[in-house]
Amino acid sequence: MGSQMNIPARALIFSSILLTAISAFGQANQPRPPRTGEATITVKEQFFNSFLDAIFDNLKAPSTPLVITDSDQNRTDESTKSCPSAITLQRENSGVKTAVKFEQGKIVAPLAFSGAYNSTLLGCLQFRGVAHTEWSLEFDRSAQVLQARIKVTDMRLEKVPSLAQSSIVTLVQSAIDARINPLKILRPEQLSSVVPIAPSGGSLRLRTREVKPEIVPGLVHLHLTYEFLPEK
Repeated sequence: MGSQMNIPARALIFSSILLTAISAFGQANQPRPPRTGEATITVKEQFFNSFLDAIFDNLKAPSTPLVITDSDQNRTDESTKSCPSAITLQRENSGVKTAVKFEQGKIVAPLAFSGAYNSTLLGCLQFRGVAHTEWSLEFDRSAQVLQARIKVTDMRLEKVPSLAQSSIVTLVQSAIDARINPLKILRPEQLSSVVPIAPSGGSLRLRTREVKPEIVPGLVHLHLTYEFLPEK
């Protein structure tokens, strides 16, 4: 009688053991999450500014078309050729040099520029000035790209009628948003790599999972988390 009374209890214990074993077997057959490791890349402010100087020394000054407003869409081809609506980065204007500056917690950059805008109302507007900008860094994991978004925080224009100043500021920010943002800083070939392991007969891919920028005066520390994946 006592033995019969223990049958339900034994069945319950057996079921519990069976479920635990099945669960453990399932977990054992699940794919293992990739191993990860961390690395830090430190870039000096001087690196970016030397890169900018090399552009001005060896290439054409960077230039981009301005976004034409609806009211100025019907300009003639002749006027468009004589006054192309575009903005060009300059090395220096009015004593202000184009440069990247790392401050505590942020990146700022005064950008010297010149340009022209073919306006229906005011004709060919020639302008130059300095745009003060802030750059925010962001990591696109799917594209494996570290990029920056540039925002104009202040702009000083020379030889521009007061009537047109706010319009020029809007046009410059629109050109940055349409033609430049986001600006790619590090591309996949700089962030990821394949490491051959000859004795093991294969290779491992280092894929970036996360990038955390730490900006301090004169330096930016990029804290990278890598996944180590088999290269197929």
